[in-house]
Amino acid sequence: MKALVCRKLGRHVVSLGIAFAAVAFLAACAAPSGVTDFAANGCKQISKRAEAKINWARVPEIEIRIRDGEYSPMVTRLQQGRPYVLRIRNRDDGLRVFRAHDFFKENAVIAAGVEGQRAEATCFVSVSIPSRQSAEIRMVAITDGTFEFEDNIVLLPFVFSAGPSGAIVIEERRETAGINN
Repeated sequence: MKALVCRKLGRHVVSLGIAFAAVAFLAACAAPSGVTDFAANGCKQISKRAEAKINWARVPEIEIRIRDGEYSPMVTRLQQGRPYVLRIRNRDDGLRVFRAHDFFKENAVIAAGVEGQRAEATCFVSVSIPSRQSAEIRMVAITDGTFEFEDNIVLLPFVFSAGPSGAIVIEERRETAGINN
């Protein structure tokens, strides 16, 4: 009886091990550009006409630095309806994965890449940033709200994670009533 229980338990442990290995393998499927578009769909977009009007040389650049596994600043504030260039600099000696599924889904990514290697996809869940390199994401803040991000190579959000590494807050666009004082 004891041997039968041990064999069944052993099969479950092996099955779980294979499942975790498969998840880790799929997580490493980032393109050379650093973006992982596995399980990404339904991302917001802007029209080609609106995109053509953006002067990227005059767009605010927001820098997020990673050092000793810490993101700085931990909270980044953006304004709804405005374009931005997010530059994420990995100053660590190892790979870092900026995983922000909801942020990338709810806002229009125009272009992304790591160290000049541009990604073909603009709908993705994370960006892998090798040691001492930077990622650049050109985007338009579409949806207001708070979007948490984490440094996690696993595809499932907050699995094997210590929780969020930070947040991007997109503040609601407020229209003026047109009253001049």
